Amino acid sequence: MPITTQEQARAIASTLSEAGPIAEFAAGSTPGCFARLRLALADMRRESLATEAVLNMPDGPDDPLMERGKEEMAEITSAITTLLAWTEDQPCQVESCDCRADRLLRQLLKEARVPEQTGYSAELGRNSCVIAGHFEPDPGERTAYVLIEHRNHIDHPVRAHRGWRARLVTADGVTPLYEAPGYPTAPVSSYDEDTRACVRTVAAALART
Repeated sequence: MPITTQEQARAIASTLSEAGPIAEFAAGSTPGCFARLRLALADMRRESLATEAVLNMPDGPDDPLMERGKEEMAEITSAITTLLAWTEDQPCQVESCDCRADRLLRQLLKEARVPEQTGYSAELGRNSCVIAGHFEPDPGERTAYVLIEHRNHIDHPVRAHRGWRARLVTADGVTPLYEAPGYPTAPVSSYDEDTRACVRTVAAALART
């Protein structure tokens, strides 16, 4: 059953761990950023799935204790998966958020059904932007995509936000499309609004091309 309240989430967390970010959350601490909690749950889910796989290996006659162990592990894996899904949707406090800067951007592009991929800069030697649209169009299609650049680095945490800038690339050239108010020193507090405004502008521009 999906989690709908933080109390339900804490109840599940309290059954999973006696230490670390999961236990801290279960004890009542609400993180400013959910990244550490998600990572801990993802690690626990990998371990749980591995244990399930071992238990499900054919090893001779049915054993009632082994069957009960399989059921318990399936219940644990289900609880971890449900809690992990809940944390994925929880908003962080932007001033302390360690999530990647492009996390919300990619989520919103996906919801808008805009294809996206990471753009790598050989000159900088790092991932430098998000490419929205069809970077390599099918034969007969027009070249039209948007380069969305983060002021710092798309791998940087949200708390380092300084604004998004988007440029439309077509066969006719490169056209400025969006720039965060205050760019390149947009305030961190504007991260959510800035990201949503950028995606709206990008999706509308691509729909017109």
